[in-house]
Amino acid sequence: MIHIEKNTTMDDLKTLIAFTYPHEAHMAKGYLESNGIKSILKDEMTVSVYNLYSNAVGGVKLLVEDSDYDNGIQLLKDSGYITDNATKDSFVTKAIRIDNAKNEKICPFCKSENIAKNRNISIWIIPVYTIIGAIFPFFRSSYLCFDCDKKWRFTKKN
Repeated sequence: MIHIEKNTTMDDLKTLIAFTYPHEAHMAKGYLESNGIKSILKDEMTVSVYNLYSNAVGGVKLLVEDSDYDNGIQLLKDSGYITDNATKDSFVTKAIRIDNAKNEKICPFCKSENIAKNRNISIWIIPVYTIIGAIFPFFRSSYLCFDCDKKWRFTKKN
């Protein structure tokens, strides 16, 4: 087992990445330690006891010594924990016009078949729920690609 030196303080450690759940952080910690990088987890017990505090405390943080920071970042990038393609634009839902002959089972951006269909409640239906007091399943369908992290919905051409 790899231990942090006793004379190392929290000021000597840098945060590599933060995770929402402790089990995700433990997997990355194990990967780093298998490659010889000493690491510790911060706020793990807080999130374990009450996982709704995860966003409030900033998640479970994976800390390493300053000297191992650059190597740790590179290892996490190589293993897929850190991706460079996650931009603000990748989380925007886009409307794409298609004709009926197109295949809706592939991503229009990266042509991957690794997609899922999301059903979201329309913002316009919330006042109807409030006024009528009954719940009707009026959802808007959108799609999510797990390979390129893009969201979109199809609209039919007129």
